Formats: sequence, structure tokens, C-alpha cells
Amino acid sequence: MTAISSHPTHLRQPWTALPNDQVTRIYITCVLFALACFAVLLPAWIVDNRLLDSSAIWTKPQKFNISLALHFITLAVLAQMLPAETRNGWVMRITAYLAAGAFIAETIYIIIQASRGRRSHYNFDTPLETAIYIAMGVGAVMIVSSAAVLAVQLWRKAERKSRGLWLGSVVGLATGFAATLYFTSYLSDNGRYIGAPLEGGGVVVPFFGWSREYGDLRPAHFVALHMMQTVPFAGWLADRLGWNSILVVGGATILQLVAAIALFVQALAGKPIWPV
Repeated sequence: MTAISSHPTHLRQPWTALPNDQVTRIYITCVLFALACFAVLLPAWIVDNRLLDSSAIWTKPQKFNISLALHFITLAVLAQMLPAETRNGWVMRITAYLAAGAFIAETIYIIIQASRGRRSHYNFDTPLETAIYIAMGVGAVMIVSSAAVLAVQLWRKAERKSRGLWLGSVVGLATGFAATLYFTSYLSDNGRYIGAPLEGGGVVVPFFGWSREYGDLRPAHFVALHMMQTVPFAGWLADRLGWNSILVVGGATILQLVAAIALFVQALAGKPIWPV
């Protein structure tokens, strides 16, 4: 007798094989695109010795490739907690397409600007670069909004058997979205540095490019953004170890918010994260 297959789609755990549905395909395509860009740019990152704002010229596109690959694989995995009909509903599909389009367009522009030795962000040197930078701000909102939409759908429709993972996903995605949006808007209005005479230059933290001479607002943004991964992971860990999911998820959220706010206040005071 032939064995009948097991779980219905909506009961699949997120770490099992991802199903072949439209929204999942969009997010996985974004992950593969980011990893392909990372691989293609790796030789240039190694051999091109040009600097921009005291960092290797190809570091910025590579940082974005890593960060956004992590973002989209997080969305793809956590979306598996939704029933198939919700995951493939028009809300999720439109959100996924908007996020993917913004991500691909921004990645291409960041790579083009790096090849030209010019900034992609905080660049108001020409009318065209100014307009594109403003458009990138809209695109960034689309990318992170995909996390907020997923948080709402998980809250409303997700199967809650793995309660820690469900709670961590809802809280991490929603809080990470809100905090990231706040720090991003402040960065857009005020630039990266507090107390620096010019954008760029000086001693920086390797790879990250954060200033070691002036107050840099980007570390706070970094901590807030990656709450979307760390808080769901804390919830998953609570499930695995039998810990109280509310305490673990709440504690992880509070700790990272406090860290992000402390880094933000430190930057506003003009103090670097790692003084020279």
C-alpha cells in the first residue's frame, strides 16, 4: 500500500523544504540574485584598491548583497507558517513584487555607482543622482514594508503550534520594521555622521565602514534592522529548549531596542562606536 503524504501545507515547519509557490519563489529569487551579485563582485572586491569614504569601493555593494540576502531568506522561511492561500493572496504577492523590484533596481544602481567611484547614498552632487537617491528611499520603504506586511499576516493567520517562533516572528518583524523606518528617516534627513565636517573620510571600522572619529548613526540602524532575524531566532530557540517564549522574545526585543537607542544617543552626542 502506498503511503499517503503527511502534513497539510499550513502545518509545515519553516525549516522544511520550501514549497514552490509564487511568493516563496519571488523571495528565493531575490536571495539567489544577491548571492550571485556577491560572487560576481568578489574578484573586484579583492583586486580593486580604490577607496570611497575610507572603505574599499566594492564593500558597500557587498554589504548590501549580504544583508538583503539575509532579509529575503528570512521572509521566505517565516512565510511558510502561513496557510498557502494566505501566502499566495494578493496582499503578499503585491508586497513581494514591490520589494523585489525595489531591491533589484537599487542593487544595480549601487553596483553602477561603485564602478564609477561615486556614492549611491547621500549623493546630491547632480540632479539625477539626487532624484535617484530620493527614489531609493521609497524603494527602501518597500523592502522593509514586506516584513511589516508579513508580521500582520502571521498575527492574523499563522498556525501557532510553535508559539515562540510565531511570537518572535511577529514581534521581531514588526518592531524591526518600525525601528528601522525611524532610524532610516533620521539618517535621510541628517546624514550619516554627527560632528563631521564632511561626509566620509577618516578612520573607519573594517568592513562596516562606521566612523571611528565622529558620531555615526548607522550602527543603531544596523541593530534595529537585524531584529528581524535575531528575535524570531530567539523565539525558535525558546521552542527548542522549552523556555518561556514570552520572556525570551520580550527580553531579546528589549535588549536590542535598548542597544539601538543607546547607539543612537551616542551618535547624537558625536561619539564614535569604536574611538580611535
